[in-house]
Amino acid sequence: MNAYLGSASVLALVAGGLPAFAQQAPATAETAAEPADEGMITVTARLRDEKLVDVPIPVSVVTTEQLNRDQIFTLTDLQRITPALQVSPSFGGDVNGGAGIRGIRTQAFNPSVSPSVAIVVDQAAAGNVTFPILHDLARVEVLRGPQGTLFGQGASAGVINVATVAPELGEHAANFNIDYADDGTAGSESTEIVVRGGVSVPLGSRAALRVSALYRDQVGLRTNSFLNNLDDRSTELALRTRLYLEPASSVKVHLIADYARIEEDGVNFFSPSLAPSSTRPFGPPGSTLGQLSLNNLIACGVTRDRITPRARFYCEDAQSQEFRDVISLTGIMEFALSDVLTLTSVTSYREHDVISPRRNFSVRAIGFAARDENLRDDYRQFSQELRLAYTGTGFDVVAGGFFNDFDFLQSPINSNLPFGDPRPGFRTGLGVCQPTGLPCNVPYRYVREQVANQTIAAFADVTIALSDRAELFGGLRYTNFRNDSSFGVNTLTPTDFGDIRENNLSGRIGISYEAGANTNLYASYSRGYKPSALAFPANVGQAFIELRAEENSAFEIGAKTQLGGIQLDANIFYMNVANFQGQESVNVAGELISQSRNIGTVKSWGVELMANGRISDRLSVNAGYQFNPVTYPDGFIGDDGINLGGQQVLSAPRHKLVLSGEYVQPITSRVEAFLDANIVVKSAIRLSNRDTARFVFPAGETVNLRAGIRDADGKWTASLFVRNLTRNREPSAYLPMNFAGLDDGSARARPIAGITTRVVGASLGFNF
Repeated sequence: MNAYLGSASVLALVAGGLPAFAQQAPATAETAAEPADEGMITVTARLRDEKLVDVPIPVSVVTTEQLNRDQIFTLTDLQRITPALQVSPSFGGDVNGGAGIRGIRTQAFNPSVSPSVAIVVDQAAAGNVTFPILHDLARVEVLRGPQGTLFGQGASAGVINVATVAPELGEHAANFNIDYADDGTAGSESTEIVVRGGVSVPLGSRAALRVSALYRDQVGLRTNSFLNNLDDRSTELALRTRLYLEPASSVKVHLIADYARIEEDGVNFFSPSLAPSSTRPFGPPGSTLGQLSLNNLIACGVTRDRITPRARFYCEDAQSQEFRDVISLTGIMEFALSDVLTLTSVTSYREHDVISPRRNFSVRAIGFAARDENLRDDYRQFSQELRLAYTGTGFDVVAGGFFNDFDFLQSPINSNLPFGDPRPGFRTGLGVCQPTGLPCNVPYRYVREQVANQTIAAFADVTIALSDRAELFGGLRYTNFRNDSSFGVNTLTPTDFGDIRENNLSGRIGISYEAGANTNLYASYSRGYKPSALAFPANVGQAFIELRAEENSAFEIGAKTQLGGIQLDANIFYMNVANFQGQESVNVAGELISQSRNIGTVKSWGVELMANGRISDRLSVNAGYQFNPVTYPDGFIGDDGINLGGQQVLSAPRHKLVLSGEYVQPITSRVEAFLDANIVVKSAIRLSNRDTARFVFPAGETVNLRAGIRDADGKWTASLFVRNLTRNREPSAYLPMNFAGLDDGSARARPIAGITTRVVGASLGFNF
């Protein structure tokens, strides 16, 4: 780390010594919140300030006001306000955020696999180390389709471009909010407290500082019935310090430090949502194991009335425990070299440490328990980007270089314990054993996993004016990727090694046409690239699984226009994703274990419609609809052995409608009442790669409301809120309840507060 930051410091000193000719630094994601014209939305989708109507890319924009009113605190929450986006913390959540756009996401549980959707925070690509908590945000842009010509490290399906609130020179500001919900009060189904706030202060005439924080405590989402009905608890703490320096009129520096601590006590992997069927036992013909499974659940407190789609109650003889610490350091240096030429350096370092004393994966009964124990996962990532931006008359270009170095290591928390010992307190790794230790269906095995990925890329994006109305745009990215992976079983010394070396050229070309005032038509073709990977085998006696690189060939035709205060967007798209990197479950010693594999070509196409802005002084609206058939290739075999070819892929609704709006009614000259609504309507969505109706969540709607009063200038706000008023029970994923690969008619689910359950509470906020 010190070597990386030392190199970046030298780079900053060299760049800082360059002559400054201009009096105005380039626009950035932090300064792009203000509209260029009345009613116009400004974005930085092409790394420069532009009106949304002029950008020939499908972009969804979420402002600070909408983020606050819709209570967006996590990446998962973002799917409630963007139709093309689905986020599942079950699929790559710890590694790459679990985001999917237009049905294309990372389905592989493997640290070597790059994300399909790049998450960029304050211009720094998160890559394989995402920051799990969102707070103090200025704006979020969701860019659909391949974006590799400008955004690196995992932009083959799209980009989530996040800008946090920056301090301003000479400005004092402070805000504080508290949201509280109590389990059982007014219909709330869990207890939740969220405290967040920030303070900005000037430090002289050339510097400003902002400090912000978020604390979240959640109780009652799930409950372990066996251990005295204790409510599972999850606490989150996030802190950010952001320093802005302007040592000269042509130099701007942003130094950003983030820290997060997440503690989970008893937050089990999945919980029963559908009881086993005694008429469909999962054992041999005539076996009563299916009924025994249900009887065992009942015996430890998970009675039939507690097995509901809410998936609250489960049965384990020991609580899960997991602790995560995340650190992110980002330095942004912007230099105006002339009136038309700017240089930007973005340096980022991230750490994500996951400590798992015990992580339960089975929930069906007290008996055999599948668990990870005594493990820690360490993620480390450094990235450096340098880019030059030239703005001329009829010719704009952004070009630069990108370097990323990522490392992952799984190791024991206590390395002094012997390997392979199944006794409680002596276990290291994953096993399926009785609480006493013997017998074990799958003996405890520790797998030392180690990954080192390195990416070096050069990119350029160009816009050329063909006439007063027409523009040609396009770009290229050259990527050199290398991966070195190793693993060993019950040893701290790796015994199996693998490596990948590959080069790729991807890019985009398109044309846009100004059909009238504030009306833009565009068409484009782009190629997205997601590197190859070495996946760890489910059966550790086998060699690495080599995943071929994904290549996304995408076509877009779209139109944008501004009608009064409303921005309207419409587009049709087609994406052909070759060598899709997916997931399968294989039988190892009678247990189903997940492993990665290429599943062939996945095709995604559809129509997207968006409307954003103000209908009147009192009514604002953000609405979107997506029709998106995205299907598995012919011959794709699901986890139940049935061909899923031609069926909708995992976690991708065919139809999705999102409506977010606010109506304001003045009460006095200083006080106004408001009503906020956030409604999400989805068609049926597959939540497990199985051809069974119970693993497909039915079509439905989730309604979120917030009503209250506030100062007309926004200095204070008091409100009541309800998330998931309709008690729609959509979880993040489904799995069968057993691990033996045979079907007992059951299902288990992973619930999410406010999406699977209803949360009702009150909110109070102040702004100074």
